[in-house]
Amino acid sequence: MISGLNEQLRRIVLSGVLKEENASQFLEQITALECSDIGKPITLYIDTYGGSVDSALLIYDAIKACCCPILTVGIGKVMSAGVLLLAAGDPGNRFITQNTRVMIHEVAGGAFGSISEMEVSVVETRRMQNLYVDLLSRDCEVPKSKIIDDMKQGEYYMSAEEAVKYGIADKVVPTRKKISKKAILSKSKKKTAIRKKKTKK
Repeated sequence: MISGLNEQLRRIVLSGVLKEENASQFLEQITALECSDIGKPITLYIDTYGGSVDSALLIYDAIKACCCPILTVGIGKVMSAGVLLLAAGDPGNRFITQNTRVMIHEVAGGAFGSISEMEVSVVETRRMQNLYVDLLSRDCEVPKSKIIDDMKQGEYYMSAEEAVKYGIADKVVPTRKKISKKAILSKSKKKTAIRKKKTKK
């Protein structure tokens, strides 16, 4: 995972696989931004296939513990553990771009060693999944039973619009290209109207 920071714009970019070292880096970055101006919003861009659940939980807790408003933006793909991070943003300030893909699935884990050791590993993996479901259910305001049923399908994919309906994000944002086109059209109409007024005079 690449964790990029723009201090001036107060933006953090999480891109790639969620790993321990980058999660720690994120913690340092969000803490630094919080200390530099308590209460001023921080924007978090998320583009990930997922990764370590432990790393995702570290980032999740850092987001929830931050005193600054956190705006989350899903862009590209937001999958697996990354979905938890998008949903963790402040209510009303969780955005997703129109072509972003979202996916949730059951927590995966490998078990090896003695039978007793593998049994312990399975129990812990199940506990982690229950925690994931609990947190996602709370932030999305979706029944746990629905999340569990959807994850049992294997990989449950959603479009940006479907992710908003699910409660993972609050709003689909258009691309900059479309925004700029609208702005250009608006300016063009204003100029045309001014010219018509001058012609009439």
